[in-house]
Amino acid sequence: MSRSSSSSKKRNLNGWRIALWGAAAALLLIPAVAMRYTREVNWTASDFVFGGVLLAALVAGFEVAMCVGRNAPHRLGIAIAALTGFLTVWINGAVGILGSEDEATNLAFIALVCGAVIAGFVTWFRARPMVWVMAALSVSQFVVGIAAALWTMPGHQVEWGVLAFFAVLWGGAAACFSGSAKTAHDNVRICSKDRAGEGGEI
Repeated sequence: MSRSSSSSKKRNLNGWRIALWGAAAALLLIPAVAMRYTREVNWTASDFVFGGVLLAALVAGFEVAMCVGRNAPHRLGIAIAALTGFLTVWINGAVGILGSEDEATNLAFIALVCGAVIAGFVTWFRARPMVWVMAALSVSQFVVGIAAALWTMPGHQVEWGVLAFFAVLWGGAAACFSGSAKTAHDNVRICSKDRAGEGGEI
């Protein structure tokens, strides 16, 4: 019974992998096809490399979520974090979160994403430490905005709505990790009670 369920789980996981990598390849083909029909889309080789690397990183993040996640909130937290990191880098490379894509302040957002990735691998994406990492990233969106308004980009209108959008995404990931940690703690308590009950019966 356990072997059949294990093989079924592997088949489902492989199915998800094929779907995810196939979707990423399809997304990368869209601008290539569009370039044949319109001059509005003009990607260079470096654009395709940049997009390919980002999409590969996003799918890899989803794979980590499926393989490392201990429960549904844990997997969802990793997936949201991967998607938010992807959007941060993609938007920064395309138009820039604050000002234009050439604005140096935007490098702070890239640094935050890199820090989150490093922290994730150091803690192996355990739920409790990732709560604090995601919460720190959520707050840091506004910290960077305040620093831009006061020091690095004085006189420039800060896009607070965009910063709030990313803060909500990072905060959502933090909430998922928190829910995962609580679920794991509750499961441990239930198992402990069951074992205590079995010991009492003996």
